[in-house]
Amino acid sequence: MIKLIDLLELEKPQNIYAPGEESGEAPEKDLMKKGFKLGKATIDPETGASITDVTYLPAFETIRRQTLSMRKEFQPFKFSANEDIAKVSKDINTNLTKVSQLIFALEKMIELQNKK
Repeated sequence: MIKLIDLLELEKPQNIYAPGEESGEAPEKDLMKKGFKLGKATIDPETGASITDVTYLPAFETIRRQTLSMRKEFQPFKFSANEDIAKVSKDINTNLTKVSQLIFALEKMIELQNKK
């Protein structure tokens, strides 16, 4: 059987329904735009059920709250009689505060990008 593509000597059409899928670009864009991306589907040989792994964007608010609660756990050590313990505890407190602020900034940047 001769195919029309062979007769006309044209290139095979690209994947127009999911452009960039071959290069791996689309899943990362999906993650940022939709908030999730789908992995490869696997089929259970016994039941025939199709299972697809889904990756979601992190729950920024939850992570930020956990960071702040960790910070509160280290705060009592700031008042230690040992200066080294007090200094390290203060550094941890400062860095966890910065991490919390950066997580909030990242969340807002992603929201702004998705509005475009």
